[in-house]
Amino acid sequence: MEVLNSQSQSPTQSKLALENVLGMKGGDGDSSYVNNSLCQLKMVQALKPILERSIHENMRFEFNRRGILRIADFGCGTGQNTLVVADTIVRALQCSLEEREMPEFEVYFTDLPSNDFNLLSYFAAAVCGSHFKRLFPQKSLHFCHSSASLHWISQVPESVQQRRSPRVYVSNDCEGIVGAAYLHQFNTDFTAFLNARAREIVDGGSMFISLVGRNAGTQLMEEQGILGNIARHLEYAFEELVNEDIVEREKWKSFYIPWFGPSLEEVESIVKKEGSFEIGNMRVLGGVPMHPMTHWKQGEEKMFGIFVANQYRALFENIIEVHLGSERLTDEFFLRIAKRASTQFEEYIPKEIELVVALLIKNGAHNNSY
Repeated sequence: MEVLNSQSQSPTQSKLALENVLGMKGGDGDSSYVNNSLCQLKMVQALKPILERSIHENMRFEFNRRGILRIADFGCGTGQNTLVVADTIVRALQCSLEEREMPEFEVYFTDLPSNDFNLLSYFAAAVCGSHFKRLFPQKSLHFCHSSASLHWISQVPESVQQRRSPRVYVSNDCEGIVGAAYLHQFNTDFTAFLNARAREIVDGGSMFISLVGRNAGTQLMEEQGILGNIARHLEYAFEELVNEDIVEREKWKSFYIPWFGPSLEEVESIVKKEGSFEIGNMRVLGGVPMHPMTHWKQGEEKMFGIFVANQYRALFENIIEVHLGSERLTDEFFLRIAKRASTQFEEYIPKEIELVVALLIKNGAHNNSY
């Protein structure tokens, strides 16, 4: 069952099918996203002081007497990470408003319908839907946030789907065709995201985004940093299953990961071309520690392999299982990742990550009351 790139589906059908399976793995089991998102928490913690400073320096809206300040986290996932973000935003806004009458706060957690909202220990409201579309009324939000989400694109580019190559991402694209197609899809999706938020955010409201990117000097056909590294490990698992005649080669050739790691210059260009937001600040944050098991010890190889496999299951189990069509084959797939990680552990320890971080301010009158 090919969900990500079936040639029998229209682009709209393919995109809708992807929306239904792309969520991180739910529940609270050993391989759930809740129990395998420490890397993402490290990103949140690294960005916390930047987020707080961005709020203090760039708040440009006022409240009327019935002031309600509305916050939305786009691509929230599940578990404590999004709660840490929401708490950070509310506290920073409270500090910025300390000399005024304190408004009431409304917080919205948004993600695809396949997301498991049940394991948020509290929520003000859960909003299901793709953040590449409108989700809120016009001029209803004051502060928006998106972390580790926007590098996931809405679909694998059609031209890439037609290549049927044993590559699940941009790597080894010597002609640059695949990389250009992914960039075009990211451009389309990110522009749609900005356009939707521009209609939903009040004039002078802000949006803080961070996404996995790459150094400006990295060519499109090269590794794409951590994203390319992870893609290579998925290719190894497919290759082993194909060589063992457990999975047909066509299953490998028809699977691609729907994500793209842009450079700062690419993100900046799209924001300026879309035109709805002023760039408060934008930077690449490098050297963020990524892996909680960087310092492995002799004798822990098997445990390390299981740990890595659970991390990958949390991210990819849903789309892998739909693509392979069976729970048994999915288990075999992640078993190969565990075995290889236990023997080639140095390849599976990404010591740092590059993030593109930006504070964007909605263009318009800065002193309106809402």
